[in-house]
Amino acid sequence: MSLAVQFQTMAAMIMMGIIIGVNMDVYERITLQTFRRLWVRAGGDVLFWIVQALLVFYVLLRVNEGELRLYIFAGLAAGFLLYRHLGRPSFLVGLEHVLTAVRWLIRFIIAVIQVLLIHPVKFILKLTASSVMIGLTIIKKILSLILRVLLFPLTWTARAAAPMIKRILPLPILIFIRKTADVLTRLLKD
Repeated sequence: MSLAVQFQTMAAMIMMGIIIGVNMDVYERITLQTFRRLWVRAGGDVLFWIVQALLVFYVLLRVNEGELRLYIFAGLAAGFLLYRHLGRPSFLVGLEHVLTAVRWLIRFIIAVIQVLLIHPVKFILKLTASSVMIGLTIIKKILSLILRVLLFPLTWTARAAAPMIKRILPLPILIFIRKTADVLTRLLKD
């Protein structure tokens, strides 16, 4: 490996150390609020470090065809420490601003979806339900009126023939007729 490739590798590993530091701060900031259970966090930590190792190996593969030397680890450590001592405080402030903006944007998008989609759909559903209820009430009233008109001659005939029917029919049948007439009368009044 030539000296130029070694310098490129060292510079790439310093940059990867900085990137790992940034990724670690972002990961810690996000996981502190989202992952409360210990086993979920442990699984996330393992996955995080696997992804970081794959990123380092990919960069190493692109820069020096994947040769692993001791100074590569020194470059990673130097980049990580450089980030921790010089860039971390200002990055954390910027990260908090970005996370605040993202939270605000999410709340804004949810509010817009509620105003433009959910509330109109609720209104349409309520309007449809009330229209159906009004329609059913009107249909019930119309059917009640038609039933009254059709049953009027029958009720007039039944009233006229009631004394004669009471003498002919047995008591259980008269009770059944009376209860049926009461139910029909209640239905027609509603």
